[in-house]
Amino acid sequence: MSLLDWIYPPKCVACKMLLPLVHNAPKQWICEQCKPLFIAITEPFCPVCGHPGLPCPSCYGKTFHFEYNRAIFAYEDTVRDLIHKIKFQGQKQAAYALGDLIAKEVTMIGDYIVPVPLHKSKKRTRGFNQATVLAKPLSKSLKIPISENMLLRVKNTMPQSQLNIHAREDNLTDAFTYNKKKYKTPPDTVILIDDIFTSGATMNACAKVLKNYGVRQVICVSLAIALKDVDQA
Repeated sequence: MSLLDWIYPPKCVACKMLLPLVHNAPKQWICEQCKPLFIAITEPFCPVCGHPGLPCPSCYGKTFHFEYNRAIFAYEDTVRDLIHKIKFQGQKQAAYALGDLIAKEVTMIGDYIVPVPLHKSKKRTRGFNQATVLAKPLSKSLKIPISENMLLRVKNTMPQSQLNIHAREDNLTDAFTYNKKKYKTPPDTVILIDDIFTSGATMNACAKVLKNYGVRQVICVSLAIALKDVDQA
């Protein structure tokens, strides 16, 4: 608790209700009323994409270039609303708050945490890359550095949410490249982080580029995963 907390009392990032100030307590981002609205992904979940339930409706017949994805929440209700506020209303503090929730759930070993990059034009419009902000608490918790420029987004793609599963993959063709000038020796293990895992096309495209340039394994972390049935997979 700091002087700023007294001047600007902390509010729940979900409902904006004032949070209680407790001396020497860890910083809180979510009020007790909103915590149950976050639908946590718990076992059993798919060992590849992280979708809850087995058998997995999403992975059959697909080739993935990453080892696995660990999703923290379902992309529903409160989490979906917060992600929309981050992306379309510039609520950067909400991204850090959600990143803090990721950090409490994830234990991994890697050389770098790599946020899925935004194209420079989108980053300029939004003001920040939400994946980078999500990664900061995880970096602090795991003591693994963030690399914002190991992967570069060189193609300004259409929003994936507007496309079907086949168009999503085509949309990402040649969208990413590896920064071989700065990372001449590829790391052994990269932790790739993004906000939403839907079809896995974005994570897969990034992982493919990383592995093509010599990264041995790519482990993915996503804040939320879109729940789907077999027909949607």
